[in-house]
Amino acid sequence: MKVVINPVYKNELSQFVMRLPKIFDKEGEMVYQARNTLKRFTYDGFDLTVKRYKIPIFINRVAYTFFRSSKACRAYEYALILLSKGIKTPDPVAYIEIKRNGLFYEAYFISMTEPYAHLMREFYFGIEGREEILDAFAAFTVKVHESGVLHLDYSPGNIMFDVFEGEIRFSLLDLNRMKFGKLSKKECLRNFERLTPNEAVMTRIVSRYARLRGWNVEQSVREALAYEKTFDRLQIIKNDRKNKMKKKA
Repeated sequence: MKVVINPVYKNELSQFVMRLPKIFDKEGEMVYQARNTLKRFTYDGFDLTVKRYKIPIFINRVAYTFFRSSKACRAYEYALILLSKGIKTPDPVAYIEIKRNGLFYEAYFISMTEPYAHLMREFYFGIEGREEILDAFAAFTVKVHESGVLHLDYSPGNIMFDVFEGEIRFSLLDLNRMKFGKLSKKECLRNFERLTPNEAVMTRIVSRYARLRGWNVEQSVREALAYEKTFDRLQIIKNDRKNKMKKKA
């Protein structure tokens, strides 16, 4: 078993981390269970969120053993990178990798639980009179992109927000798919494609974003909307194929 613990939390949380694989199924509060399992734990005054990743198919077990970092490892390391750039994400506590028969088997990622009460999916279908939050989100995204960070799953369920002392703040989740480096205009505008199918919401966000970056507003909005429509169309095709395969099975 490979265990990497953030030095900041090593003294207080090492015992919890080392015991986690044994207690995960029996203890903790279930938050989400589907492909992966998400639970919350309280330990010695710390509020922790633990993600156990689905056991990968054989070819990916080989890949995670010999050729690439696991999702848990990437989530941990990318969180440290984001925090170093001043981009908020839950503090990474540790990650665990377990092997069976010499191959990667399963992994856990442990982070602090943050007190953000909202997700951007609240705007999935409308603005609801909270344009200032969308404007703040556009400014936050400018900071993310200009820091050389591209979250490849920049979707409304992976972006938390709340108001603290009158300031709207954002925090990013699910970091195992990221790109770092100088970003092209196309990459930046395409990064909005998963946010919402609502044209008014998309237009508000991208308009503000483009103004802050000094880009042509109409052209930027038109391009971002085109990426979103293409993404939606491909998702429909993908889902149709999955449904047809299920019916044949």
